[in-house]
Amino acid sequence: MTLTETRPEPDAIATGDDFGPTAPSSPHQWTPPTGLAGILSTGDHQVVGRLYVLFALLLSGLALVLGVLIGIERADIDGGFGLFGQANELFQIFGLYRTTLILCGLVPLFLGLATAVIPRQLGASSVAFPRAAAAAFWTWLVGAITHIAATFSYGGLGSLQAGAAREQSVELTVLSLGMIGLGLLAGAGVIFATIVTQRPAGMDLLQVPAFSWSMLVATGVWLFSLPVLLANLVVSWVDMRGADAQGFGGGDAPFEQVAWAFDAPQVYAWTIPMLGIVAEVFTSAHRSRPQMFEPMAFIVGVFGFFSFGAWAQSFFDSANPLASDAHIVTNEVVFTAFGLAIAVVVLAYGGWLAFNAVSAGQRPRITPQFALIAISGALLTAAAVVGVLRVAEPALGVLREFDEDVWRGFFDAMDDLESSSLVTGVMNFAVLGGLLAAVGGLYHWAPRLLGRPLNVPLGFLSVLPLAGGAILIGLTDVLSGLFDQPARPYETSGIADIDSLGFVEALNVIGLIGSIAVLGGLALVALNVARSLTLPVEAEADRGGDA
Repeated sequence: MTLTETRPEPDAIATGDDFGPTAPSSPHQWTPPTGLAGILSTGDHQVVGRLYVLFALLLSGLALVLGVLIGIERADIDGGFGLFGQANELFQIFGLYRTTLILCGLVPLFLGLATAVIPRQLGASSVAFPRAAAAAFWTWLVGAITHIAATFSYGGLGSLQAGAAREQSVELTVLSLGMIGLGLLAGAGVIFATIVTQRPAGMDLLQVPAFSWSMLVATGVWLFSLPVLLANLVVSWVDMRGADAQGFGGGDAPFEQVAWAFDAPQVYAWTIPMLGIVAEVFTSAHRSRPQMFEPMAFIVGVFGFFSFGAWAQSFFDSANPLASDAHIVTNEVVFTAFGLAIAVVVLAYGGWLAFNAVSAGQRPRITPQFALIAISGALLTAAAVVGVLRVAEPALGVLREFDEDVWRGFFDAMDDLESSSLVTGVMNFAVLGGLLAAVGGLYHWAPRLLGRPLNVPLGFLSVLPLAGGAILIGLTDVLSGLFDQPARPYETSGIADIDSLGFVEALNVIGLIGSIAVLGGLALVALNVARSLTLPVEAEADRGGDA
């Protein structure tokens, strides 16, 4: 049963039997609340989706501010911790950047678009469980705010040194991250149930629009991934609540247990919806319908399968002396296979887009959303290709067995890449690509989501800093990784191994400029959204460049 926003007006009250006389209607009629009370109590999927998008954009901006702070610190690698004072403070910001960018920015941004758009794509009046969708949003938002506040209260996901963090703040950080995961899990469940149960009669799953299909695959993967993340957090939190943290909640163990969520292959799982957004915006720009939808649906499904990474938790292998060599080797083989498969799948998806472009037989209509999805596709491709280097060492391990002396230098270089900033480059390429695609989807569906379109000139103005900055961030991370810059800036032991320190610092300055550019581009997007929400309806007739 679908809950409604208005209480049904009471009819006459029956007296005697069903056909007897009735009393007049009550003069006291219930009206839905407005203003803040209406927002807090709403179950309207449009309002909930809009709230998701607005707060996700705000928190994505905060994540980029943290990225700027990390970039400032990396601009002078061997100058100590001038901005933060000590390694532990940089470690806290490092962890918060990842959790905020992905779990407080990208994923809820996709959920917001899905909550507002998918019911209309399916011809449904609302999501499957509107009150559950609202509860999921508020759980996520409260968790996100608490998580940020706890980290800045000298908490974070653990501590690099005894007594350097407040124990209760660390516990609150872990607990609040669990609230974030629980809210996202509930939101994913609502979207999954909506796509499965709210389709009209006669529409099978392979007839739903591309974005709805990609969200079905994404939420399916998230429904398997997020419980594992929650289990990691529960283990850490219970350990910290004991008399003395024994290993799962002590030191930096909480972060190490959830680090898999920000590394390949799981980092691709958070970006699955971008494939659907790219497909819809791409075909709309070519003024055509998607050709060969079934192969595309298969590609998205395979991408989702290979992006599931909850099993790739090296923390338990490294912390467990009983872990067998065979078990570790098996994990490396699977990890390598998944990394190579994702690259093949992304290239296959690019082939499907090329086929549709040729089939359309006409040039695309250039819009801000088309420019954004074009760059986002390039960023995802870059992440997949660089991800091959990420898994190159175990993939070519047979050569080491064949002649270790001949290949020693090559494998030493591959070993270094596994702990270099190249790993961060893969994450930034994928996640920022997803962020650009989500913003493209926002421009594409703004009339449905916001009630009116966004300004086109202002949209084009935001494309350049978003696209250029994202490319600079990912590219400089990858290039610095090739010169052995460590992935984690708070680990000073690897600084001595950096080749051409001055060149790497110059790359980091360029990456810092990229972070500032993306932050500026996101601010322009927020300004465009605010303008659309505050622009009087009668002004739409004279909006000029709006589309």
